[in-house]
Amino acid sequence: MKTVLKYVENHYTEKLTIDDMAELTYYSKSHFMKFFKAHMGIGFTEYLNDYRLTMAARLLKSSDDSILMIADASGFDNLSYFNRIFKRKYGISPGAYRKA
Repeated sequence: MKTVLKYVENHYTEKLTIDDMAELTYYSKSHFMKFFKAHMGIGFTEYLNDYRLTMAARLLKSSDDSILMIADASGFDNLSYFNRIFKRKYGISPGAYRKA
């Protein structure tokens, strides 16, 4: 599990798939998904998005970069999706979060 979490920490800005993580751990895709959820309590994609959102929130507070640049730097290639899940997690839009 440490290997996966460290990999996410170092590569969250890149496109990461369950296939990539299964290969990293030498598990089948289905076994990796079960293993991850059993140990973390959430699915891999949910964990990855949560980690990326945490990093994006830090950048929103500490940087003057555009929201698009921050979304991209946090590993999101779709601004609409980023805005939607950011609002779901924090209850406000990225722009409002930055102002607050």
